[in-house]
Amino acid sequence: MLLCVFNSVKCKEEKLTEKKLIMCGIFACKPFVMDWLENSIIQHQERGPDQNAIETFEDIGVSVNRLAITGNLEQGSQPVFSSSQFTFCVFNGAIYNTEELITRFSLKVKSKNEAAVLLELYELKGESFINYIRGMFSIVLVDKRDGSLLVTRDILGIKPLYWVNMEDMVIFSSSLNAIPEPLLSYATAFPPGEVWINHTFRGKIKPEILEFNNTEALLLDTVTSHIPKEVKWGCSLSGGVDSSLLCALAKSKGHSFNCYTIDTGGGPDLEAAKEVSRYLDLPLRLVKVSDLDIENAFPKIVKSLGTFQSELILGGLFTYFISREAYGDGLKVVLFGEGADEVFGGYDKYQLALEESSENADKMMSTDLKTLWLTHNRRVDHASMAASIEARVPYQDAYVINNARKLPIEMKVDKGNLLKNKIALRNIAKKYLPNNIALRKKEVISCGTDLGSMLNKVSKKMASYYLVESITDIERKDFKLESYIEAVAYKIWRNLFPNLAENVISMTQRGLLKKISI
Repeated sequence: MLLCVFNSVKCKEEKLTEKKLIMCGIFACKPFVMDWLENSIIQHQERGPDQNAIETFEDIGVSVNRLAITGNLEQGSQPVFSSSQFTFCVFNGAIYNTEELITRFSLKVKSKNEAAVLLELYELKGESFINYIRGMFSIVLVDKRDGSLLVTRDILGIKPLYWVNMEDMVIFSSSLNAIPEPLLSYATAFPPGEVWINHTFRGKIKPEILEFNNTEALLLDTVTSHIPKEVKWGCSLSGGVDSSLLCALAKSKGHSFNCYTIDTGGGPDLEAAKEVSRYLDLPLRLVKVSDLDIENAFPKIVKSLGTFQSELILGGLFTYFISREAYGDGLKVVLFGEGADEVFGGYDKYQLALEESSENADKMMSTDLKTLWLTHNRRVDHASMAASIEARVPYQDAYVINNARKLPIEMKVDKGNLLKNKIALRNIAKKYLPNNIALRKKEVISCGTDLGSMLNKVSKKMASYYLVESITDIERKDFKLESYIEAVAYKIWRNLFPNLAENVISMTQRGLLKKISI
């Protein structure tokens, strides 16, 4: 019989006087290698600057860097142990129905840390516990009673998780950066919505959904649930209908908060955002971006995203600049509007698909939603966490998704309707916002903010000192490098992740790349 060995290694624990949710960087390996665990603490510092720790049990090792949002240090530090001490976990994410879970299942929790609720629910319900959770998450849970290791990730992959799954070992990580360099070529994205226990996938998460007959009431409930009670928060505001409605719904519930918009000196988003902030009487922080800002942030974004893909680099810069400004203002959480287009039908291609059939349009929306983890969700999480900010995306809440799926297609896309797309959303927006904002046509980030032209200009300048001319024709072909942006990003990426991949086919197959339009 194996000797049960339990060891606790506590690293830095800073004093936090105020109550702080737990946005984090997590890492696990089996069998554990202490050097890997210690390196992960260094690599995940920006994901969790408030507290970090390493824990081992038998041959399992976990580490965590915590960005504290609920629970003081004593009650909220990670890893979190159940009241019985039978289970512990590291957790990255946010759970929006903890109070309901405590009441419904009469859970006795010893802290306000959301992971404490998860552990008590797990010990009560077993692996089906995950079906009752409303939130975004990556979880690594150790059951000391049988030495089992459970890993799971939310259904849309809002929270990142990468893994290396080999015959004699397994690694899990919030980022590619923390995976040992020699093993990067084996790294893949852990599939969203799956429950994995001891080298076996046990089935998909089947979230329990509360039904709403009123979309406006649903959105009000969701936005309210996503607003943290214990730390400062704000909203990213582009002046488009999605982000503007989030701000308006939050304001209607009596909240006052900062809104953040990119100011490059050009692009139509700035004036639209100013109009919305004036209308809602909310403070607007103009995030001024210069060529030098882009040049300095470029390598950081490549590293945090682990990609050379121009669309993700551009969107990542947008998210990072917003998040960096918010962090400087003392915020911990920022709400973003990502997911509204896929949930409520915001892209022109859905109208084209509708010309063939409503089923075709609906299928396209569903596919886009299910692959958000490869594109927008990856970008928003990694870029915001590079500035130690937790990004929340209310439009991707499981309640919103499942209730919106039941809306007839003509409430989403209809060329014969004056609103054209996102019809249900725009009808609600007309109650809260100026009509021109509710009807405003979608602007992609590159044009709405003028970041696209700035990035193109800066990347041409950077090309000379990153020696992009040394990129071979074979490399350009294998990695489909199509611009100065991708050439510069590729040189940075290749230096940071030399063993990650030899072509885009490998990256696509491993869930590390998907072409998008932003």
